[in-house]
Amino acid sequence: MRKDQVHGTMKATVRYSILGTVRAQRGDTELEPGPPKRLALLALLLLRAPGTLPLHEAVDLLWDTEPPASAVNVVHRHIGALRRTLEPELRTRSAAQHLVRAADGYRLAVDVTTSDLLHFRDLRSQAQLAVRSGDPAEGAALFLDALRLWRSPVVAAGSYLARHPLFTSVGHEYVAAVKDAADTVLTAAPALTEEILAMLRQAVEQHPFDEGLHSRIIASLAATGRQADALRQFEAIRRALADELGVDPGPGLRAAQQHLLRPRAVPESGAPAPRFRQGTGPGTGLGTGPGTIPAQLPADPASFAGRREVLAQCLELLPLEGEDRPPTMTAVICGMPGVGKTTLAVHWAHQVADRFPDGQVYVDMQGYHPSRSPLAPGQAMREVLDALGVRPRRTHTGAAGLGSLYRSALAGRQLLIVLDNAYDCEQVRPLLPGTPGCLALVTSRRRLEGLAVTDNARVITLDPMTSEEGLELLDRRLGTDRIRADFQAARELVDLCGGLPLALAVSSARALLNPTFPLSCLAARLRENRDTLTVFAGHDALTDARSVFSRSYDALGPGAADLFRLLSLHPSRDITTAAAASLTGRPLRTTREEIAELADHHLLVEQVPGRFTCHDLLRTYASELSAAHDTHQARSDARARMFEHYLYSADAATALIAPHRGSIILPPPRPGVLPQRFSRRTDAAEWIVAERYVLPALVEGITHHPSVETFRRQLMRTLEVGLQPSAR
Repeated sequence: MRKDQVHGTMKATVRYSILGTVRAQRGDTELEPGPPKRLALLALLLLRAPGTLPLHEAVDLLWDTEPPASAVNVVHRHIGALRRTLEPELRTRSAAQHLVRAADGYRLAVDVTTSDLLHFRDLRSQAQLAVRSGDPAEGAALFLDALRLWRSPVVAAGSYLARHPLFTSVGHEYVAAVKDAADTVLTAAPALTEEILAMLRQAVEQHPFDEGLHSRIIASLAATGRQADALRQFEAIRRALADELGVDPGPGLRAAQQHLLRPRAVPESGAPAPRFRQGTGPGTGLGTGPGTIPAQLPADPASFAGRREVLAQCLELLPLEGEDRPPTMTAVICGMPGVGKTTLAVHWAHQVADRFPDGQVYVDMQGYHPSRSPLAPGQAMREVLDALGVRPRRTHTGAAGLGSLYRSALAGRQLLIVLDNAYDCEQVRPLLPGTPGCLALVTSRRRLEGLAVTDNARVITLDPMTSEEGLELLDRRLGTDRIRADFQAARELVDLCGGLPLALAVSSARALLNPTFPLSCLAARLRENRDTLTVFAGHDALTDARSVFSRSYDALGPGAADLFRLLSLHPSRDITTAAAASLTGRPLRTTREEIAELADHHLLVEQVPGRFTCHDLLRTYASELSAAHDTHQARSDARARMFEHYLYSADAATALIAPHRGSIILPPPRPGVLPQRFSRRTDAAEWIVAERYVLPALVEGITHHPSVETFRRQLMRTLEVGLQPSAR
């Protein structure tokens, strides 16, 4: 081959296949990725594309057990070898065009023309759009074009990769596409019935207990006049469900059978075949006999108040009338301890219970229970299966067997599953429904943003109540007459409780125990004890504020716990990352990680970009902890670093805004102080405005610092300069 021919081959487009065997081709030349781990890495890059494959995920994939110390280096070497395979003429990795380094991992540069998976997804999206736009025949053709790209119904079948969540989720995409295609073909393109029937049979080989697939096979056989074959298909799956799982067919399959047995006129030529939908009545799914419909929701809270905006967001999770698919199958309600997550979830679940005719299952995941350990995913699965009347057999041992039974039990149902008080993503991820019809409603103190990434979950953050919502809650608990009799005291009560439903409920209970006491007495007691949580203390660990807060604090790492305690020394509710770093004396990067951890547990909230706020009652709790656990010297040093942070930040801001005023000679900052830096006058002015309440408090609070007068003069000078209209 001539040199120019070789060069042309090197420049040819590389195309990738993953829908079946993982392959890479440059032009007509098959590329050899290398050993199994390298092939697995290429497969995972393709599944993540066009996004980034994080390095830690690559390590987790390549080693089932504890990875060796050299794991990261091994991944780098495999990446380098893949680069050389994809771009043999590449001289430096910085010039790579196919496999490039990203911020936290690696990314394979592919699109719908070079990746069969992306092509499949694109065709499927086009098909769905065509159906919604009123052209189901075009949609049917596009669905089949997408499914023809699959050479096997399961990615990496037969290998250990098939167990990886990313690979199984793509397999579920295939099954969902086959079902959509069957529904569309049977209603709008009967000439394609034989082809979709073959695809349904291929899919059911990998998912033998998926009732939706079997129902559509029965419908397809009936549509082509093979009633006897359709009845045999029903009988075969009925026996399999009984022998393997010990359950009866769900209503979807029973409806398909009844349709076959019902006398009907011969349809006119070209008339659409009947369409079967799953989960349209009570008892849908596996293992539920007549009347086995769980209704496990706790009582709807009688004093529920407010939350109208959040309830509206929750209602958006349900499909509109006539829609087959919900916008998501998982919703997460998260927020700080005591903010009312469970109350909201239970109330909303009662409101929409009639939308889930197969029942409502409630599981306390015990993520932050005062005396019990978090529930293991397997135990939670067993609770759901028990509620559905499904009994695991000896064959359903281990996580894989139990998970398979769980998914089969949920398939075809319309079920609401409330997973309350979850600890983290891994605890609830195995319990999330994989097929439309079911909705999992999760509550957690943590953000669980990982579920939004992997499971398309809708994450809703629940904030403390507004003043009006808090007053409505007091009205529900104490009665309108008592609120009207002392309205200003009631409003102050809401403010002193920080709008936190737990604190409001405790205060209401105290008021009910003393019905002759005016609310002003209770408000005065809270006002006089603002520096302690004693007024919200009790013997019940579920309602004692300290106990409730402690379960979030105890879940923190040492660094984040230190920062949380020291935040109580800061004179304002909100703080920047640089100020927090100076407070602890730790590097900025470490502080960012600690702030992220506190935010994940909702002990801090980023209400304004770059500024993190701590709820007043949490600050009180942090102050109690700091007084008990931090030495006098540690607290004194933290205060000094904080003062110096603002002093040197103010000096830098003033130098930009009013350089003509000269400057005060400042002593060198102590170690650990990280002043704010400004590149523009506007940035400096905005910082001063943002800190306009902090700086005066610091001026008043400086008493024991050796340079106290210098500090005061500089901070006051900064306020005078920065708050002038011309400075902004």
